[in-house]
Amino acid sequence: MDASVDGISLHYELSGDTGPLVVLTHGLGGRLAFYEPHVQALARRYRVLRWDLRGAGSSAKPPGPYSPSLFARDLAGLLDALGEPSAHIVGHSGGGVVAQRFALDHPERASSLVLVSTSSEVGPQAGAAWNRLADTIEQRGFGPSDRDPDPRGFGPAFATAHPEVVRAFAAQIRENDPRAYAATARAFGSFDFTAELAALRTPTLILQGLADQLTPPGGSVILSRRLSRSRLVMVPDAGHNLPIEMPALFTTAILAFLGGLELAVARR
Repeated sequence: MDASVDGISLHYELSGDTGPLVVLTHGLGGRLAFYEPHVQALARRYRVLRWDLRGAGSSAKPPGPYSPSLFARDLAGLLDALGEPSAHIVGHSGGGVVAQRFALDHPERASSLVLVSTSSEVGPQAGAAWNRLADTIEQRGFGPSDRDPDPRGFGPAFATAHPEVVRAFAAQIRENDPRAYAATARAFGSFDFTAELAALRTPTLILQGLADQLTPPGGSVILSRRLSRSRLVMVPDAGHNLPIEMPALFTTAILAFLGGLELAVARR
């Protein structure tokens, strides 16, 4: 389905009939299908909203620049279009950046956060690397299709055991529009929310793979120290794409976290 938000079309899918709303937000180069393995289990207890960021999937791809604040406004507008005052916000990688910005800009609308393989800031060196990547993709596209895919999005053990998953993931990345991908890369390569996060009181689950080569675990430690109502779970052997590598753990962690919040409310 599609909704018009600030003059652009955002593609989304809504699953489940009852329960609070859980929003699943993908990262750079992703699309809502990233969360397909998790929808059935989550939709037994919750309504599940997946959406394509502007510039990705089947959503509109207007010219940049993009920013985390712009993505957060898009999400707020999508919730408005659906008549939803608030939701539990789950974000993986760049989607976690969007989730943080959404909670900072709309704290009353974020019932909780689940931040996966993400961080609260990008340093100068990493930011320069993001800009180089964006420039290269924008000018040259994604390069030859027959070259070996970059396995760093996965834990080394998983990448070795499942090369077909690494290849399929790389193929999906190549389906992106290069200019929109570059605009999104620049958005996710320049932000610093660390100081702001101390003001948040949103219950937060932080999931981090210890074998993450793209967003090292130190970023999640900083998140956990800044967010006063957070719980950090470090997952051995998991890489950046933890939801793909360990789908059962990912889904179970979310269900347990949300169930705990509901139990706490019921006991008041």
